[in-house]
Amino acid sequence: AVRQLGTSGKGNHFVEFGELELLAGNALGLPAKKYTALLAHSGSRGLGSAIAQRYTKLATDSCKLPRQAQQLAWLDMNTEAGQEYWLAMTLAGDYAKACHDRIHSNLLNALGLKAICVVENHHNYAWKDKLADGQEVIIHRKGATPAHSGELGIIPGSMTAPAYLISGKGSDHALYSASHGAGRAMSRQKAKESMTSSAMKKQLVNAGVTLIGGSVEENPLAYKDIEQVITAQHELIDIHGKFYPRIVRMNKD
Repeated sequence: AVRQLGTSGKGNHFVEFGELELLAGNALGLPAKKYTALLAHSGSRGLGSAIAQRYTKLATDSCKLPRQAQQLAWLDMNTEAGQEYWLAMTLAGDYAKACHDRIHSNLLNALGLKAICVVENHHNYAWKDKLADGQEVIIHRKGATPAHSGELGIIPGSMTAPAYLISGKGSDHALYSASHGAGRAMSRQKAKESMTSSAMKKQLVNAGVTLIGGSVEENPLAYKDIEQVITAQHELIDIHGKFYPRIVRMNKD
């Protein structure tokens, strides 16, 4: 965990420099114009993976379910294991935030710049929440992020597609949630088989994007159309700005 602090990881994790176009009346209270922005997507790295593996095994060992339903095993929050897992998961979330903070701090220091605004949100995480009827629950948002009324968030597209700066509308029928990205349109294996490095380079050139690292598994066509994804969520979110990637840094296997 110490060695990996300030790194973003493999797969679809990235760090991007780009141009953020803020709309009039945006929630940040900033003038409606274009800004240089830094967008990072990283997780809790090996620490989070180790925590997930440990407590998944504890759950499957203690919660006996049919083989086809084993992945639905749970830990009771009123047990020591359940409380321990909650604390460990929270630690992993704090660690992911620390990775983001370190990445942004390192780059800003190297450039001699200061951030005028920072927006951050979790995804693939569990939150204690309250439903419209007052019932207290735990909401696990896999591939999703919180979108309570006025809550700021970011929904990225792909290495050539824009990301959106949004705020939630607090829709209770969607469990106060919105997507945390465009989402994959094809598996990593299918993306690898259907795209060549030269074809991806052409896509990047056409989009005016410089890629450092990266792989064909994360090529733009491997992801859904971000415009359609955003349109499908008009009841869940308000849009405040649009981020256009210009320099993309990803892991290269």
